[in-house]
Amino acid sequence: MPTAKNLKHLGAKLKRIRIYLGYTQEEMAAAVGKEGASRRSRIHEWERGLREPDLTCLLAYARLVSISTDNLLDDDAELNL
Repeated sequence: MPTAKNLKHLGAKLKRIRIYLGYTQEEMAAAVGKEGASRRSRIHEWERGLREPDLTCLLAYARLVSISTDNLLDDDAELNL
């Protein structure tokens, strides 16, 4: 399983996907199934690399733009949107 050391670019990739989709952080949170008062801040934390999303959310991101989760998790993989 990838470690945080191997996920240096994950936050930037997640932000790039959100911007590509034209979503606000609130809209992105809803799209990946996050609920509650802190859902927007959770997206912010993921994009800044302060936290990592769970596997369900990573899968939701990948499905939204029809890519493999490998493209998200592998720092050497290009994110082709």
